Amino acid sequence: MNNHVGTVGIIIPMYNARQTILRAVQSVIDQTYPDWHIYLVNDKSTDDSLAFVREHCQDARITILDNDVNMGAAETRNVGLRAATEEIIAFLDSDDEWHKDKLALQTAAIAAGDDFVISHYHYKTKSADHDITWSKPYLQQDSFVKKQYRVCFSSVCFRRPPQGIFFQRKGHEDFLFLYELFTRYKQVRVIEKILVNYYELGDSLSRNKNKAAKWHLELLRIIYKNNPLKVYYYYIWYMVNGVLFTLKHR
Repeated sequence: MNNHVGTVGIIIPMYNARQTILRAVQSVIDQTYPDWHIYLVNDKSTDDSLAFVREHCQDARITILDNDVNMGAAETRNVGLRAATEEIIAFLDSDDEWHKDKLALQTAAIAAGDDFVISHYHYKTKSADHDITWSKPYLQQDSFVKKQYRVCFSSVCFRRPPQGIFFQRKGHEDFLFLYELFTRYKQVRVIEKILVNYYELGDSLSRNKNKAAKWHLELLRIIYKNNPLKVYYYYIWYMVNGVLFTLKHR
């Protein structure tokens, strides 16, 4: 099968990531699918991350961008999206890494007709070390909103919709971005193989459970603004599946 869909634009936001950024970039360089271009966006790091990547990331397929002010993860990804000219886009967080066949398998799925693709992933924190899998080849929007499967953002690869799609500056902006992709494509193809190592930092904002729950409720109110019953229906699913995920992967 011809899995060549052209160059894949890869957006990597970076903030004070000196300890992990080269691991992330090297995992792209090691891909068996060689047609890619990285847009590495420095979000006004206060350490020497920018100088570090300028010294060590000399590959011509890497464009380094530098925000004038700290903009946060959502707007930093938007900077990368606006700079990228490619039709196929993938995201990689600066503290995560890809397995070498990640792009090859996902571009094959896109070449076969899927416009939105994710994969299984390995989840690692200071206290957890698990493979996160889904039992079906596709994840439907309803299951996503219920959080029956937690999508790893570093596993996302998609064909840009004709009208474009960007991040909104809100808590859990990743979830809202994915919801918009589901709205356009209805479902996501799940590559049933571990293709990403996802490292969750102990000081990540998303680890603050109370704040995360508040953010998620606000997003559901945005999505289902005319239907409060749906808001609380999906919020209960979110809470239940959050507890189950924590119990299973603690």
